[in-house]
Amino acid sequence: MDKILGILLASLITVYSFAVSAETFEHVELDKDRRSVEYSGPINKTINAIKERKWLGQTKDMNGGVVFTPYVNPQFGKNNTESGGAIMVTATFYLYDQPVKEALMVARQSQIPGFVEFYGYDSRELQMHIRMIDGDTFQSFASDTQYRSPEKLNTYKKVEYFNKSQYKSQLKTPEESGTWY
Repeated sequence: MDKILGILLASLITVYSFAVSAETFEHVELDKDRRSVEYSGPINKTINAIKERKWLGQTKDMNGGVVFTPYVNPQFGKNNTESGGAIMVTATFYLYDQPVKEALMVARQSQIPGFVEFYGYDSRELQMHIRMIDGDTFQSFASDTQYRSPEKLNTYKKVEYFNKSQYKSQLKTPEESGTWY
């Protein structure tokens, strides 16, 4: 009888811990033309937490990260321009320790509550919906439609440097490979 109660209790604890860890996210409808200044408090708080630090993606397949740098918007405050109400950052994306893409991104309130959206100024398809977990960690969705799939939530940790590629040292110079003529 004690074995049965023990197994039952263990299975209940397992089910409860799984239910607690399966975080669900909501989606709210916001004006598609919303501007940064309307939500500047949470946006500036997030930018101050992530700026000028190296953030490494923490998944098995991710070998790179991102560095955010505040961008001084020369059009800020000019309401007759598209970017007049935009708080912006420059995001430099890395593969291992090599920069592979730099993008000017506009910050605004995300349609996922608790997140701040960064989208590419030149390409709105480039998105990061970020929420800070603590001073050394943030989580991100790649679009506002991924909130239904918590497994697509990426975690980034603050690091001193990005990983070096393990393949660099295996490359041979033309002389070493014998292709030099």
